Amino acid sequence: MSDNLQEEIFSINAIFSEECMVQQASTIYVIHPPSLPDASIQMSFPSSYPDAPPIILSVSIPEFQQEYVRGAVNVQALTDILLGCYHPGEVCVFDFLDELRDVLKIDEQYYEQRKMMASDSWVGRNNSDSSDDEFGHANAGIHWATSDTVMDRKSKFIARAVEVHSVAEAKANLAALKTNKKIAKATHNMTAWRIRTDREGIVIQDCDDDGESAAGGRLLHLISLMDLWNVMVVVSRWYGGIHLGPDRFKHINVTARDALVKGGFVQDNQSEKEKRGKSSKKSK
Repeated sequence: MSDNLQEEIFSINAIFSEECMVQQASTIYVIHPPSLPDASIQMSFPSSYPDAPPIILSVSIPEFQQEYVRGAVNVQALTDILLGCYHPGEVCVFDFLDELRDVLKIDEQYYEQRKMMASDSWVGRNNSDSSDDEFGHANAGIHWATSDTVMDRKSKFIARAVEVHSVAEAKANLAALKTNKKIAKATHNMTAWRIRTDREGIVIQDCDDDGESAAGGRLLHLISLMDLWNVMVVVSRWYGGIHLGPDRFKHINVTARDALVKGGFVQDNQSEKEKRGKSSKKSK
């Protein structure tokens, strides 16, 4: 171990905790980022460090937290961040951890929303709102996956997702859904779909705000980030008379995601976060 690395480890563990940077083998260390201590980043330090950069070998986040992590958690995304902090001849781990504070952290709003939706009192209060009985014939023959209901200041949000393979099918599904008077009377029925036909190689994606400015585009962006195909999602909102501001988009995304998960469309949360990481890098 070089003197530079030894001093860096001592400083980092003194500032954060003794478990922040732990030696695993002669040149390999496990780092627990202060912004997400349950995560583990395995790094290899060459004998010439800091004249040569360290290498990220693996990244691990507990399964129960993966859904709520806001930033990218794959090796490539974190390597890009690390190399952005590295300058030949200078130690870089502290700067790397500082960068991770804004990337590798829990999305508290989404986490709290999901906790509330999972609580017994929430389910008991809202199950009747999203039951098949309420929508009756609107779901007949169409296997919609329905989210839990989100209520905020008298506004109500419910999302539904279903598999589709053509624009005609998507439009027919939406029309069938709106035959239910309650859904038809929603203030907004925001829609997005992505369709890909393997045989013809045709790709179609579209969205509709239905009066809620930019909402359809956000839904399409969500399913694009999740890399989902041949699916449509509809989020219905009944306005309660009180403006929600940006919170309305949070509820739209949360319910849409919930419907997609319940419908079995989300197979790999990790791949979604990789997509999100790539998108974040492009936007910088």
